[in-house]
Amino acid sequence: MPWSSAVPDAIDALVQAFRTSPEFAGVTVWDGPEVSKAVPKEMLSVAFTGDENDSDVDSTAQPEGLGGSPDRETFTIRCAAAVLLGSTKVQDARRRAYELYSAAGAVIARDPRLDGAVMRARLGTHTFKHGQTPSGAQALLVFGIDCDAFTRR
Repeated sequence: MPWSSAVPDAIDALVQAFRTSPEFAGVTVWDGPEVSKAVPKEMLSVAFTGDENDSDVDSTAQPEGLGGSPDRETFTIRCAAAVLLGSTKVQDARRRAYELYSAAGAVIARDPRLDGAVMRARLGTHTFKHGQTPSGAQALLVFGIDCDAFTRR
């Protein structure tokens, strides 16, 4: 079997877990950049932040041992939780964005191996910004999901 990264399997597992979890009922979950004219009120994107200056995944692979075993891979999958309210209550938008972030953490905590795609996944660093738009208060929380895995061979 040729060498391959664990990243695609981890992204697929995250998308599936978020789309089927009760915490994200009513929330639009996107797999990377979606082609859509829809403007969801609540959205979670996996492996896409919307920032063209930011990468969607950062990964490093290092040899693990001397016996030709798979490499150890560490990577961060960047995600974004966005909330757009119909009102100007910025506090509500901020709180809801952090609820979505907490929900992502809860989903990962239930299956930190991401259906066997990685050895361990966990929430990493995050950034937050919010403001007012003509459609109301908006909040954007960009966060990483840090993963430890072995490459496939």
